[in-house]
Amino acid sequence: MKRIRHLLVKELTQIRRDRRLFGILIAAPVMQLILLGFAANTDVREIKLAVRDNDHTMQSREFTRALGASGWFQVTTATEPAAGDGRLLASGRAGLVAVIPPGFGKSLARGEPATVQALVDGADSNFAVQGAAYLQRAAHQFSEQLVRAILAATGPGTPLPQIVAETRIWYNPDLLSRWFMVPALMGVLLLVTTMIVSSMALVKEREEGTLEQLIVTPLRVWELIAGKLLPFVVIGFGVVTLALPVMLGVFGVPLRGHIALLYLLSGVFLLTTLGLGLFVSTLVHTQQQAMLVAGFFVMMPFVLLSGFIFPVENMPKFFQILAQFIPLKYYLTIVRGIFLKGVGLDVLWRDALILLLWGFGILGLSALKFRKRLD
Repeated sequence: MKRIRHLLVKELTQIRRDRRLFGILIAAPVMQLILLGFAANTDVREIKLAVRDNDHTMQSREFTRALGASGWFQVTTATEPAAGDGRLLASGRAGLVAVIPPGFGKSLARGEPATVQALVDGADSNFAVQGAAYLQRAAHQFSEQLVRAILAATGPGTPLPQIVAETRIWYNPDLLSRWFMVPALMGVLLLVTTMIVSSMALVKEREEGTLEQLIVTPLRVWELIAGKLLPFVVIGFGVVTLALPVMLGVFGVPLRGHIALLYLLSGVFLLTTLGLGLFVSTLVHTQQQAMLVAGFFVMMPFVLLSGFIFPVENMPKFFQILAQFIPLKYYLTIVRGIFLKGVGLDVLWRDALILLLWGFGILGLSALKFRKRLD
């Protein structure tokens, strides 16, 4: 026991003297607890609801106002032609589209049931179920208000109106959660296999002293960086290639978009992951530190704040703003859009542009910091 005690004291002293490792071990759990506490919320709130009012009566306007006052929806007016409803859902500008048919007000005035069509983005099954349920509840509450007003004015025996929401689920009609999660898993795998492994590989060169041997060669800095990172580009595309048959054959996830676009935008995403791996390698001295920094301060926040598990819209405002700087968030929108919605660059161009700027930015910053580290 005495020998074990001395060894324990030695290990604790060594950890305490390694200030970077000690700081990571103390700060990382607190950071993860805060992030998980705010991000872990599967409730759906503030749903983007586009209302297409084809009736233009007092009753239809009152119903639209009631939807906005329910506290569940952010209501906007659908001004595009009806053929654009699918584009509203595919682009993410709306999660639901409520179509109020002509004759809506007349049916309510006669005390007859009035039907509202609800088009729901079913890519996320949890969102689709809760969103449709909220719309049903809002319609039921509005019907109850009408009933109370009619009974107060006319008394019992009067025909009472009722609003019925007929729901149509798009993109994932069977509401299979794996269709939503499996494409996103490919994005997380790309992040892990390229960012974490590339950061550790560069630090390993420094630990073993082989990086100094490369520095004295005629290689320029950009050639050295390219030579170290390009193998991980090949690995990244290999991950996509291996994942495709598993996703399509084993899990039955549909690929409705173009596979060439998937590879192109995956390559853009690899710019960000490799840039992050290079950046982490300039901050640490050992592979252990690289693993902890990449895992706790990059990968975990990216997964929690990207919408991989928990909807970004449900998080506090500060974390919603923070999520806008997470490249994985945009890549998940891209892969889910290509697989489930079959959309192209006409819809995904904004996410692709942000990823491209993010990738060149972090890669350029990391290259400059890496150059200074070599100097």
